[in-house]
Amino acid sequence: MRRFKVEVNGEEFIVNVEEIGSEESNSAVESSTTTEAKTKAPSKKPAPKTKKEPETEMKAEDIGEGGVVAPMPGSILEIDVKKGESVAKGDTLFVLEAMKMENEITAVQAGTVKEIKVRVGDSVDAEDILLVIE
Repeated sequence: MRRFKVEVNGEEFIVNVEEIGSEESNSAVESSTTTEAKTKAPSKKPAPKTKKEPETEMKAEDIGEGGVVAPMPGSILEIDVKKGESVAKGDTLFVLEAMKMENEITAVQAGTVKEIKVRVGDSVDAEDILLVIE
């Protein structure tokens, strides 16, 4: 039996794993935080996605001209504006981390920030709406 420390969504677990023959499709996993619990780990099932789903499943074509969209999949590192704030064309709105690089997302038009649709730490896909400028 081997012992591992695993972190899931910021919570640490101590996991004891017993290797059994490859003909078995399930293995027993024992984890402990404050109490010991035994669970069966499902076989060949992908891990759940940790991507935060946007409040509304809107894409750029649904929002019109004022929508600022993610140019690539990534994670929001910074939000540099607030709702109701005036922005000029070219102002930095967000910092998006994609493939270990920080990318500044800038305003494509001048206006007022009507709505911010993401938070720091959110994962976004390409073409997800980040905010709306009116």
